[in-house]
Amino acid sequence: MDQTLDEVSTHCSDEVQAFASCVETNEKTWRVDCADLRKALTKCSDKNVTLMQVVRLNCQPIIDRYTNCLNKNSENPETCIDSMRDLYECTEGVGQMMEKMNQLKNKHRGDSGKPSVVE
Repeated sequence: MDQTLDEVSTHCSDEVQAFASCVETNEKTWRVDCADLRKALTKCSDKNVTLMQVVRLNCQPIIDRYTNCLNKNSENPETCIDSMRDLYECTEGVGQMMEKMNQLKNKHRGDSGKPSVVE
């Protein structure tokens, strides 16, 4: 997960900053006021971060469930803790799978350096 966040920050720093600033400025209405910035950040990360693409492919139903829970429970987001946990577990599972694939890829190529993201 940390690797994914680092990649998003690297490739989408302007979008991250704009969205974070909007959320901070609009604490109570950020879901509506920052929707376009959120979409721009999602589009950027989907385009530039391989792991995000794989997470979306593998975890989309769980992402949708979590998003719907947050939308329905905007006043009490703690209600969505189980959905958040499910999303965390899915993304971590994808991350572990990608790490294993990278290790196999590097082993097969004879690399001994730092694993790279599977492309």
